[in-house]
Amino acid sequence: MSGGRETPAKTAGSRLTRHLHTVYFAILAWNRAQPRHVQLVGAIMAAFAFVVLSLALAIGVSPIVPGAEVSIVLGFNISLLLALAVGSYLITQCILVMLGKGKRSRGIVLADLANDMILLALMVTIAYLHFNLKMWIPLINPALYDAEFMALDEHLRGIVDAFTWIGTTLHSAVSDEVRWYQFGFILMFIIAFCRFSAARNAYYPRFVVSISLMMSLGALSYLIAPALGPFIYEDGIDLLATQSQENMRDGYREVRAVGVAWIESVGSEYFTAGLAAMPSLHVANASVMTYYMLRSRDFLAPFFVFLWFWILVDSVALRWHYVVDAPAGILLAALVIWLTGRLLRGASPEHAASAEAPALAAAGYSASRA
Repeated sequence: MSGGRETPAKTAGSRLTRHLHTVYFAILAWNRAQPRHVQLVGAIMAAFAFVVLSLALAIGVSPIVPGAEVSIVLGFNISLLLALAVGSYLITQCILVMLGKGKRSRGIVLADLANDMILLALMVTIAYLHFNLKMWIPLINPALYDAEFMALDEHLRGIVDAFTWIGTTLHSAVSDEVRWYQFGFILMFIIAFCRFSAARNAYYPRFVVSISLMMSLGALSYLIAPALGPFIYEDGIDLLATQSQENMRDGYREVRAVGVAWIESVGSEYFTAGLAAMPSLHVANASVMTYYMLRSRDFLAPFFVFLWFWILVDSVALRWHYVVDAPAGILLAALVIWLTGRLLRGASPEHAASAEAPALAAAGYSASRA
C-alpha cells in the first residue's frame, strides 16, 4: 500500500494531463481569438482531413508526400508554386507598408501577416489532402463514365469544334512551351490572394473560405461519376498537354493494376497527376475567383474574365474535359459561393460586412471595396 501517496508514474501522468489540458484550452482560446474566416478555413481543413483519413483507413493507404521531381502536369516542382505564392504575397505586403496604405499600425500589420500565413498553411494542407484523395479515386470508386460523357460530346460536337477553333487561335498567339491552361489558373489564384489580402475588404474572407470549400468538396465530387477525360479517345490541340495526359494515364493504370503498393512506392512522383475529369475544378475555381473579382469591382476583373474564358475553352480544346464537365464545375462554384455566404452569416457581402464589422475592424479590415 502506498498510504495515499502517489507513485512517480502517477505524478508524471497527472502532470502530463495538466499540461495537455493547458495546451488544449490554449488552442481553444487562440482559435476564438482568430477572425471568423480563419476559424472557418481551419474547420473546413479539419473536417476534410477527417474524411480523407477515414477513407485512407478504409482502403489501407497512407497519405504520401510529393517528391522532389518535376511535376508531369505543371512542368516544375510543386514546391516552387508555394514559394511563388508566398513570395508574391510578401512583396505585395512590403509595397503596401512602404506606401503607408491604410495607415496600419505595426501591430495590425503583424496580425494581418500572421493570419494570412495561417490561411496559406491551412489551404496548403487542404491541397495536400486533395491531391492524395485524387490519386486514390481508382481504389475508392473504380467505375468510369467516360463512354457516357464522350457520347454526349459527340452530340455536342459543334461546341467541341468551336472551342477547338478558339483554342487554336489563342495558342497561336503565345508560346507553345508554356502550359497556359495550368499557368493561367495558378496566376489567377496568386493575383487574387494578393489583391484581396491587400484590399482587406469583405470579399477577402469569402474568397479564402470559398477556395477552401472548393478544394474539399471538389475532391469529394470526383467520386460521384469518375472519368479520365476525352483525351483517351482523341488528342487535343497541344502536344505538351497530350504528353502529360498519357503520363497521367500510365499512373492511373498502375494504381488500378497494383493498388496501394504502387502508390506507396512510386506515388510521390505522381502526386499532382491524379486523373479526374468530372467536374472541371479548373473551371469551378476560376469561376469563383472571377465572381469575387467582379463583385468587388476590382480593376483586374476584366483580366480575370479573360483568363476564365481561356480556361473554359482550353478545358475542352485540350481534351482535359468533356463539355458537360464545365457546367458541372460552374454549378459547383455556385454552390460553394452560396454556402460561403451562409457560413459567413450573410447572403451578400454588404450584409456580411455590417454583421461582422467589429471583427473585421479588429483584424484591420475595411468595408470599402477594392
